[in-house]
Amino acid sequence: MRAYAEGMVLMILGLAAVVGVWNVPAANDNETWAGIVPFGAGLGLLVIAGFMLLGARQTASAEGDQAPQNTGSVLYILGLFAIALLYQQSIRWLGYVLPTAIAAPVVLYIFGVRSWIGLAVSVVVCPLIYHIIFFELLGVFPPFGEVFDLLDAIRG
Repeated sequence: MRAYAEGMVLMILGLAAVVGVWNVPAANDNETWAGIVPFGAGLGLLVIAGFMLLGARQTASAEGDQAPQNTGSVLYILGLFAIALLYQQSIRWLGYVLPTAIAAPVVLYIFGVRSWIGLAVSVVVCPLIYHIIFFELLGVFPPFGEVFDLLDAIRG
């Protein structure tokens, strides 16, 4: 039952990502579409969810559905989904720098990073790496915040 729940949650997340990515405006000539990475991630989640659901079906039929119930994994997935929704909305309001600096250590902590130095470094390193990859190398324009944007404050 747990494997079914996890597969269904991933299926919903994948569908939400694929549907949501269509709100990303089309790229201009000679530019990379900003939605290519989220679209690929959404498709990847759908494929993984499909494999999980197939595996859960085979396991349930082999064990007679006697597997122990554990909702901890599902709660982690739902928590990460809530963080992703808040992160996406806060990027709209505050740009990408400040939300990324806040979300990175939270997600790393959820995934088991307990080094306070590592979490503190992630506040600076994660936005910097994302900026270099997406806005410098791929040429995607950074999303500016509607309410406040730390990138404007940094540039002066």
